[in-house]
Amino acid sequence: MINKNRAVAKILLKWHRKNRRIFPWREKRDSYLVLVAEFFLQRTPANRVAALLPKFIEEFPSPDKLARANPSHLEHIYGSLGLKKRMRWLVESMKIVHQKYGGRIPNKIEDLLLLPGIGEYTASAILCFGFGQSISIVDANVVRVLTRIFGLLETHKAPSVAIKKIAREMLPKTQIVDYNEAILDFAALICKKHPLCDQCPMNGLCDYYRSNFL
Repeated sequence: MINKNRAVAKILLKWHRKNRRIFPWREKRDSYLVLVAEFFLQRTPANRVAALLPKFIEEFPSPDKLARANPSHLEHIYGSLGLKKRMRWLVESMKIVHQKYGGRIPNKIEDLLLLPGIGEYTASAILCFGFGQSISIVDANVVRVLTRIFGLLETHKAPSVAIKKIAREMLPKTQIVDYNEAILDFAALICKKHPLCDQCPMNGLCDYYRSNFL
């Protein structure tokens, strides 16, 4: 299993070098930018977030600035995107960051999980993409990829213990950020709900492909 994990991670990284999606929150390691982006991404497609985020960050360039924002104002602007509750949580989170952490986004998962609107996936994404920490990130899209490759029977979107274990084992020793970006991009572009198996670079390793096409 470990050898397959490493082989899959290696293929993903190679595929990603030519297929990486470009987003504002990926261009520099900024924990605040990543946190805001992840709040938006919980309800809004990535391409739309990419269009909205620069203007939002220009208006609220720091946690302290956002902590002073009027939640009702933000709910009015972004409520149509399904972000009404998220905007209130975001402002509340930044108030805690301002009061408890001196305006700096905390870099420990137990602290991030105490902030309103932040669950395990979002906290892990902030630690990886915002701080460069070696941590696996597992959302419903990653679950889909891993269940197919490893032939696991998952009937729900929340990651099981087995999926989390595989995700941890697949992390390379280096290029952690690149790897986590890679599996998210692979899920979005290739291993979609209706997968493009004919374009997949992992046909020889994927249990789903072998079961359905060989």
